[in-house]
Amino acid sequence: MRKVLSLIILTIFVGLSSCKKENNAVEGTVSNMSDLKVPVGFTWENSKDIYFDITITDARFNDALHVVSIYDADPALNGKLLSKGSASLKLPFTTKVYLPNTVKEVFVVKTAPDNTSSMQKVAISGLKLSVQLSSTLKADLNTLAGTNTLAGIDDSPTCTTGCTQTITTSNTNINVNNGDLICITGSNITVGFNGNGGTIRICGTNVTVQNASLNNSALLIITKTGSATFNNLNMNGSNSTFINYGTATVNGSFSPGGSFTNENTFSTTGDFSLNSNSNFMNHGIMNVGGTMNVNTVNVTSNNGSITTAQNFQLNENSHFVNNCFLWVKANYNHNNNSILKNYSLIKVNNTTTLNGSSGELALYNGAMLRTTNLTINNKIKGYGTTSLVKVSANTTINSGKIENAIQFCDLNGIETNNNAQFTGGAVQACTLYIPVTNCNTEGNGTAPPADSDGDGVMDALDEYPNDPTKAYNNYYPSSSPSSGATVAFEDQWPVKGDYDLNDVVVSYRYKIVTNAQNRVVQVNGDYTLHATGSGYETGFGVEFPTLRSSVSGVSGGILEAGQTKAVIKIFNDIRDEMQEWNTLPGKPVSPLKNYSVSFNVSNGPALNTFGLGSYNPFIWNGGLGNGRNHEIHLPGKTPTSLGTTSLFGTGDDNSSVSAARYYVTSTGLPWAIDIPIKPFNYPVEYMNITGGYLKFQAWAESGGTQFVDWYSNTQSGYRNNGNLFLP
Repeated sequence: MRKVLSLIILTIFVGLSSCKKENNAVEGTVSNMSDLKVPVGFTWENSKDIYFDITITDARFNDALHVVSIYDADPALNGKLLSKGSASLKLPFTTKVYLPNTVKEVFVVKTAPDNTSSMQKVAISGLKLSVQLSSTLKADLNTLAGTNTLAGIDDSPTCTTGCTQTITTSNTNINVNNGDLICITGSNITVGFNGNGGTIRICGTNVTVQNASLNNSALLIITKTGSATFNNLNMNGSNSTFINYGTATVNGSFSPGGSFTNENTFSTTGDFSLNSNSNFMNHGIMNVGGTMNVNTVNVTSNNGSITTAQNFQLNENSHFVNNCFLWVKANYNHNNNSILKNYSLIKVNNTTTLNGSSGELALYNGAMLRTTNLTINNKIKGYGTTSLVKVSANTTINSGKIENAIQFCDLNGIETNNNAQFTGGAVQACTLYIPVTNCNTEGNGTAPPADSDGDGVMDALDEYPNDPTKAYNNYYPSSSPSSGATVAFEDQWPVKGDYDLNDVVVSYRYKIVTNAQNRVVQVNGDYTLHATGSGYETGFGVEFPTLRSSVSGVSGGILEAGQTKAVIKIFNDIRDEMQEWNTLPGKPVSPLKNYSVSFNVSNGPALNTFGLGSYNPFIWNGGLGNGRNHEIHLPGKTPTSLGTTSLFGTGDDNSSVSAARYYVTSTGLPWAIDIPIKPFNYPVEYMNITGGYLKFQAWAESGGTQFVDWYSNTQSGYRNNGNLFLP
C-alpha cells in the first residue's frame, strides 16, 4: 500500500475490515466516530498549560539570584524536574508547563545563594498559579507537622464510613475483635479498650484513654482530626500496629511491640523503647520525655524530628536510620555491633560514646554529627560526599577508625588520641560547608560564592557553570529519561479517516535550555517513530514558538526555508523511514526509528512564552497529488506559513480562520491527538480508538472532565487489548 494502486486495494480491504469491526464492537465503543457528542469547543487535550508566577520574599541576600525548581512529585520521593529558573526580589520566575490533567499537585523548591532550600506543595487549581517563597524553613520544625512537608497526614482515614461501632461518650470497657472497626468520635471523653484484633480509630479531640491494649493484629489509628492522651498503653502483639496522624501523648513510658508510625506529633513523658520485633517510622515530630532505647534490627527510620530529654541508646545488635533530625539532650550511647546510618543531623548536648570493636556510625552525603564530647571505641565512616563530625569540647579516641569521606572537627583539638586512624581520605578540619536545611538546623561553614561563568547563578546551582549563556535545563514531560508524550495522526484531512489514529505515531521528549534570565537559548528534542499506517508519502515536522531567523546550529533535522517561525522537518516520507506499518497484528514489524534534534536560539523568547509542551507537531500528506502544503495539525493549532488554508471548510473540515477554529470536523472531531505518555498503545489498523480505549467516548463526551486517565489506566473496563497494537 505504497502508491495509488495500493490505496485502491486498501479501500477494498477497509470495507471488509469495517464489517469485521462491527462484529467486534463492545460496550463503550462507537462504530462511527461522528456518533460522539462532544461539547462545542472541546480541545481534545489530555494536558493543559499552567502558568506559574513565583516570587521571592527572602531578603537575606539582597537581590541575588535564587533558583526555583518545579517537580511533578516530592523530589525526596523520586519526583522529576519539570522546570527550573532564576528568581530574586525584583525578578519573579515565570514559566508555562503543559501538565497532564491527571496531575493534581506539584512541588516547588527554592534554593538560596547559600544553597539552603525550602519546599512548598502547590495544588493545581486554575490555569495560573501565583506562589510566594520566603526564607528557608530553618529550625522551625514545629511548623512542619501537619503541613505535609514531612508528614503524610493526607493519607489519614476518617470516621465517616465503615464503622461497626461509633463511640461518642465516655466508655472504658470497649472490646475490639477481628472485623471490628471502632470509631471514637466524641471529644473531651474518657475511653478504654482491649484490642484483640480489628481497628480502633480516634477522630475526636482531647480524648483520654484510661487503659488500652493492642494484642494480636490490632490496629490503632489517631486520625488527623484526633488528639488523645494515654494513661496506660500496652502494645503487646508483634503484629499490632499504631499509626498517629494527629496528636498523641503517652503519660509514662511506651514500648511498641509491633509496628509504630508517626505522621504528625507524638510525645511520651517517659522512655520510648523499641523491642526486638519492633518496626518504627517517624515522619513527623516526636518528643521523648526520657530515654529512647533501640533494640531492633527491623525497619527503624526517622524522617522527621526526634528530641529525647534524656539519652539515646542504640543497644547491642541494633540498627537505626536517621534521615532528618535527631536531638539528644543528654548522651548518645552506641553499643557493640550496632549500626546507625545518618543522612542529616544528629545533635548531642552532652557525650557521644561509640562502644565495641564491631559496629559503625555511618554518615552519608553531607550529614553531620554535632556533639559536645566524643569517645570513640569503634568506627565512624563516611559514604558519598564528605560529611562532618564536630566536637565542641573533648574528644577521646581509645581505638577505632575514622574512614573515608569524613571531615573531623574538634574545635579545640583532639584531647586524647591513643590509636586514631584517619584513613581513606578522612581528615581533621572544620571548613566543610553544610547548609542549614529543614532537617539540619545547625549547618557549618560559609556557602562557597563560586560563580565561574559570572552569570549570577552559583556554580552549585548552575547546570552549565562554565557557560555564561546557559544555566538551566527544563523538560517536557519530565527529567526522567524514560518519560515521553505521543502524537497520533489521521492522514486523510480534510476527509475523516477511520480514526484508528495510527497513520503516523511519534513519541517525543524535550529538554529546553535557558539562561540566567530565563530565556530560551537551546532546544533539544528526541523523537521516536512508532507506526506508519498511512498509505501516502507522509512527512513529519514541528513548528516552534520562535522566529526562524533566531535559530542556528540545527542538527538532526532540517530548518525549513520560507517559514516565519522555526519549523524543523524530521522526515519527508514515512516509507523511507519504516518498511512495515507496525499496525497489523501478526505481520512483520519494523524497528522503531529514533531522531535527535538540537538547535540554538539567539535573542530567544522568555520561558513563560516559549512554554514546555508539544509545541506544534504536524504531518503533511504528499500523496494523490497533494504537496508539502497539505498539513494536518492537532486541533486548535494553526498551519505553518507553508500550510494551505484553501481546504478549510471543505470535505469534513470545519476550520475557520476568522473563528480561530482549526482542524476539527463539524461535530468537533480532530485529525490528531496528543497523549502525555510513552509508549502509547495505538489501535490496530481500521479499529477506531474507542474500540481499544473503552473510556475514550465518556472522556470526550464529558469535555475531558471524566476518565482523564483513559489512556493510562489498565484496570478492568478501560481497555480492549485485542484492538490495540501491542508489539
